[in-house]
This record gives sequence, structure tokens and C-alpha cells, in this order.
Amino acid sequence: MMKITNYLRYGLRDTFRALWRHKAMVAVTVLTVAITFMVLGAAVLISANGQYIEQNLENDMEIVVFLDTDVTVDERGAIEQAIQSLDGFDSMRYVTKDEALTIMGERFGGETGLTNALGGTNPLPDAYYVKMQEIEKMPAAAAVIENLAGVELVRYGQDTVQNMSAFSKALWGGCIAIIAAMVVAALVLVNSTIRLTVSARSEEIAIMKYIGATDFYVKIPFFLEGVILGIIGGAVAFLLLYFGYGAAIDYAGEHIAFLSLITDRTLVVKVGLYLLLGGAVLGGIGSNIAVRKYLRV
Repeated sequence: MMKITNYLRYGLRDTFRALWRHKAMVAVTVLTVAITFMVLGAAVLISANGQYIEQNLENDMEIVVFLDTDVTVDERGAIEQAIQSLDGFDSMRYVTKDEALTIMGERFGGETGLTNALGGTNPLPDAYYVKMQEIEKMPAAAAVIENLAGVELVRYGQDTVQNMSAFSKALWGGCIAIIAAMVVAALVLVNSTIRLTVSARSEEIAIMKYIGATDFYVKIPFFLEGVILGIIGGAVAFLLLYFGYGAAIDYAGEHIAFLSLITDRTLVVKVGLYLLLGGAVLGGIGSNIAVRKYLRV
């Protein structure tokens, strides 16, 4: 136990000396790590909110099946049976033309006024409103329904479904490319920062190895230096994400009422913990690469 304590005391002492000696390089490294993990964290938060919004849309989106005005009872029965047998079918409700007129009247200032505006007639058709378990199932389901006898028209918000899918793929593709580039940059900078310290102490390291010091004893201050750099960068990224996400929630609530975001900040805290862990791992890897060649004595 005493031996481990001595190792840590020695490692931390030399670590903070090295960090203070190379303040400018440390600042650049921490900034790069912070930006890297902030982009990564933002991508995770955007993805989580995208899935949340998509789930809400799935709950709200329906396939609207407008029926012919002369649809028969038998045709209606066949339509219902076909809809219920669809892959991914969830639920269905039937709305008559009179019920549809009442609903529209409530939205546009009263059924009587709407009826008068329509010349005393009701041009709305009877319709089925169909929910699917996943919005990805909607195009195939709509294609089946529109070919059924007695169906006049099918609508399900095709553009919304397609745009969401395309946006999600483009977003992830862009984020992955940026994150990969930033991780490489952060690794290089952590490596370079620690290499400065290692290079300045190369003669001392050679002497330590010559008199029998273990690799662990030699590596520990450099390893701790990398880990601390990574953790500080991860912590900075976490703080920026935490307060930035809070501001985004407040702004969306005031100016973009239709945009429903995850308001529970537990998600940000979880992401932040992973960023701290990721920073430690990244720093440890960078320091290990930097010091490895100097141990070959």
C-alpha cells in the first residue's frame, strides 16, 4: 500500500510540474479535447432528441384513407380487413363525413358557419385514420391501401417521413466525419504535449531505467498527465453542453413551440460522465504512445 502511495505522490508531483511548465501547449490540448467531446456530445444529444421527436411524430402521424362516396358496405369491410392485416399495423379509427365536418367546424369557428361557407353541402368523404407501429412502414402500407376497391385517396405526410429519414442520415454522416477528425487531432496534441515533457526528461528516464526503475514507475507521471488533460477537456465540454443545452431548451420553449425537446437534463449529465471517461481514455492512450519509445533502453 505504501509503495502505491509513493508511486502516486511521485507521479502527481511530476505531472503538475510538467503541466505548469508547458502551459500554452496544455491550453491548446485541453481546448482541442473540449471541442472534440463537445461535438461528440452535441451529436449524441441531437440524435437523442431526433429520436424523441420522431417518436412523437410516430404517435401523431396517421395514414388518412379517404373513401369513395359510393363505397359499399362489403368494400368497407374488405378495406378494414386489409388494413388490419398490414405489416406493422397498430390501430385504426373510422370518421364519417359528418364527424369530419364537426371537427373542421370546431377548428374554423363553428360548424354552422363552415356549412354556410360550403353552400350548405358537406364535400368531405368518410375516412379511416390508420396508425402504424413505425413510420418507416407507412409508405408500403399506403401503397397497399390505395389499390383497394372503394378507396379514393391516401395521404400520410410522405414528405415529412422522407425528409426526416434523409436528415437523420445526413446528420449522422457529418457528425461521424467531424468527430473522427477531431479525435485524431486531440490524440496528436495530447501526444505532442506529453512528448515535450518526455523529451526534456529523456536523459533522466535513461538513468532511471539503467538503475532498474520499472516501466510503470517511469510512465506513471506521463500517464497521469495525459489522463488529467483528457479529463479537464471532457469537463470543459460537459459544462459547455450542460449550459448550452439548457439555453437551447429555453429558447425552443419560447420561440419554437412545436419543437418538442427532451427537457430532463439527466441525459446531459449521463453524456457528461461518458465524456469524462472518454477524456481519460483518450489522454491515457496519447501519453502511452508518447512515452513508449523512450522506455526502450
